[in-house]
Amino acid sequence: MSIVSRTTVRQVLEDIKIRLPHSYNQASLFLWINETMKKIYKDLAIQEQYSFLTQENENLYPLPEDCSIDMINSVTISDKAMNNLYQDNWGDFKELKSYLPNENMIKEGYFDGREGLIGIYPTPKEVKKINIYYMKKPKMVTNLDDYIEIDDNYIDLVKYNVMSVIAMSGHNPDIELANEYILLYNNLVQKANENKNEQQQRYPVIVDTYKHRRRRR
Repeated sequence: MSIVSRTTVRQVLEDIKIRLPHSYNQASLFLWINETMKKIYKDLAIQEQYSFLTQENENLYPLPEDCSIDMINSVTISDKAMNNLYQDNWGDFKELKSYLPNENMIKEGYFDGREGLIGIYPTPKEVKKINIYYMKKPKMVTNLDDYIEIDDNYIDLVKYNVMSVIAMSGHNPDIELANEYILLYNNLVQKANENKNEQQQRYPVIVDTYKHRRRRR
């Protein structure tokens, strides 16, 4: 799901205040928004891709600041090395396995990690392309004018979850109201994931059609 937002924290909080009047301070609301964003990114399995080229006789490479080794879903390596004549022709990509203790790592196909770095084993002898797919971390908001880093089609997820927290907070929690917002949140999560799955299922067909048309020229 694309992360395209034109909605600010201020707009979200103003709408929440209209829908559910409350007296909670800004610090609490910011905390609840940030916790909500972590929940949304997990529930929607929002993934990021990072690519880099290996270097001859180098096995350690830096990871993006928003990625740690435990967030990685998969790592792939091209089966072709860089060719000056066909620089974009990397061939097929093979998935690398995460390092396991006692593995001898003789064959190509392993990756390991340490703080801020990923290791490719055995040490690459050619320039190949690596793709890393990892769970994206949301940008934490700290200012009323910060944008909420989520597709605007699903900005209500933020509102529903924060309003469920507000309804459950205080000395007289409204459990029934909180459950209503939780149900709205869950329904929208289901819809978002269904839309994402439909797009992923259509994509291979589009690619195959494109390749077929190119061959006919």
